[in-house]
Amino acid sequence: MATEKLIPTERSSYKFDFVGKRRIWFIFSTVLIIAGIVLFIVRGFNYGIDFLGGNLMEIKFKHDVPISELRKAMEDIGYGKSILQSTSPDQYIIRTVPLDIKEKTKIVDSLDKKIGIIRPLIQDRNVAASFSKQIIKNALIAVAISIVGILIYIWIRFEVRFAIVAILELLHDLLILLGFYAITYREFNSTSIAVILTILGYSLSDTIVVFDRIREELRLTKKDRFYDVVNYSVNKTLVRSLGTAATTLFPIIVLLIVGNETLKDFAFGLFVGIISGSYSSVFIGSPLVVVWNNRFPKYKK
Repeated sequence: MATEKLIPTERSSYKFDFVGKRRIWFIFSTVLIIAGIVLFIVRGFNYGIDFLGGNLMEIKFKHDVPISELRKAMEDIGYGKSILQSTSPDQYIIRTVPLDIKEKTKIVDSLDKKIGIIRPLIQDRNVAASFSKQIIKNALIAVAISIVGILIYIWIRFEVRFAIVAILELLHDLLILLGFYAITYREFNSTSIAVILTILGYSLSDTIVVFDRIREELRLTKKDRFYDVVNYSVNKTLVRSLGTAATTLFPIIVLLIVGNETLKDFAFGLFVGIISGSYSSVFIGSPLVVVWNNRFPKYKK
């Protein structure tokens, strides 16, 4: 009995075979994730003030001080990552890592010399690290709610296979981002939590664009293999995905170059997360949908 010949169609003619090289992408991501997990076990994260506690000083200056001037003064003495909060134009709360008497005196004397402060300080006390437990709890709740909402949304809009793959893709991006914090030993603080939630939304947006194209192509054809439809869809959305990532990354790169220490930490998380989100929507999510189809007969049919 003669086998049926596959007739070449538009959807079987694509430039890049992303799905066919899925083993390369899967191995690459696995190596990065394992490296991050190993370094986290060995040395953990470089937790910031929010997680470790520290010292809180409330200082009144002799004149109004722009926050940029105070930030520069703190950077000059090696405390650029301190948390600065203005309570009035001439008064600030400064939170730093735990300080001994010598370090605290160095900061106060330096600020007095460069800007001019009124003594005694309004506040000077230690801040307990117990606040970190509440931050971690709220962060985990926020991430869990986000993932459940995403699962329900994609399940309704697409199918269960797309919903599960989207969650796996988001977990991939989360582990990659956390892994880079462990690998580079960048400070991990409350801003990092905001970055994680932002990246989950960005990654989902990229994923939906690709999945939406796959769904539309499946409606238009019944003859092409699912493998070819997915490859064709990814190729068609590639320029859009790369363009979105490039325009988003440009201001973030500027912040990494010219921003202060706090902005650089924020920009670093966004930089890694956006690259990971764009990469996973093309190289991880779409091949995973094909793997799912091949694994379960009813989808393969």
